[in-house]
Amino acid sequence: MKNTEGPLVSIVMCVYNGEKFLAEQITSVLGQTYGHFELLCLDDRSTDNSHQVLESFQLKDARIKVFKNEVNLGYNKNFELGIAKCKGDFISICDQDDIWVPTKLEELVTNLGNSLLIFSNSELIDEQGQKLPGDLEKCLKLVDNPGYKAFLENNFVTGHTMLFRAELRKSILPFPDNLHFYDWWIGFAASYLGNAKYLNKVLTQYRVHTTSVVQQTKKSLNTRATANARKYTQTQAFAKATFLAEPDRQFIEEYLTTKKQAPANFINYLKCFVFLLKNQKELFPWYKKGMLSKINYLRKQCV
Repeated sequence: MKNTEGPLVSIVMCVYNGEKFLAEQITSVLGQTYGHFELLCLDDRSTDNSHQVLESFQLKDARIKVFKNEVNLGYNKNFELGIAKCKGDFISICDQDDIWVPTKLEELVTNLGNSLLIFSNSELIDEQGQKLPGDLEKCLKLVDNPGYKAFLENNFVTGHTMLFRAELRKSILPFPDNLHFYDWWIGFAASYLGNAKYLNKVLTQYRVHTTSVVQQTKKSLNTRATANARKYTQTQAFAKATFLAEPDRQFIEEYLTTKKQAPANFINYLKCFVFLLKNQKELFPWYKKGMLSKINYLRKQCV
């Protein structure tokens, strides 16, 4: 029996040419055991039949609200727009091509507690919906309640797994202009202003296919230099966050400067290694191997 009581959850689904898997994803959202939600679907000027699919579902269920952008915004700005439109007490992010476990919303709302944000695990499926080896935790090394410094090196909070309190919007909106990954930004803000709780349960079937936004982004990061450049500008956005205390801003700026200057000469390389070693527990909370392995890992981060 569906729970139609409790706080309203706003689900933001950004759509762009998602016709192939869209109906299956929306059906899985409508099948949630927690039924008190609104589903905001923002079509970013799709050129396929995505908008028609959205409108057909909107006619069947009043909880679905469909919007069509006047221009193509890209996924970051589209999610920013969707989050701004939410009316719920909690906000959840939804990809256009995944499948939600029926208890997903109920599990996230129930286990949120006093946290600002909660995120979960996902299993991997292919284009045909067949399960792939591994899960999201093995790919991203997920950890519970990471501090903000951990987000300088990695993102732990994938958009499609998260639910957060609407009050977080005042700190995360608008997204910084030089942001590459909106979910990384939200996770960083939540960890700094409160905490980001990890629920180690598979609540989503995460579809891996060549036309997804994530896979297209990975293709664009096909060199280490490109990936590092993206990480650098992302962390620059963190350093400019208005909610940061000055000592924390200075730490992020020192981190950026130290890593950027490390390849110049041996002295700078050594400074980088010492800095990372000194702060390794906060920067790399997921790294659980022995000290020799960790030292080797830190060394590689300064090359």
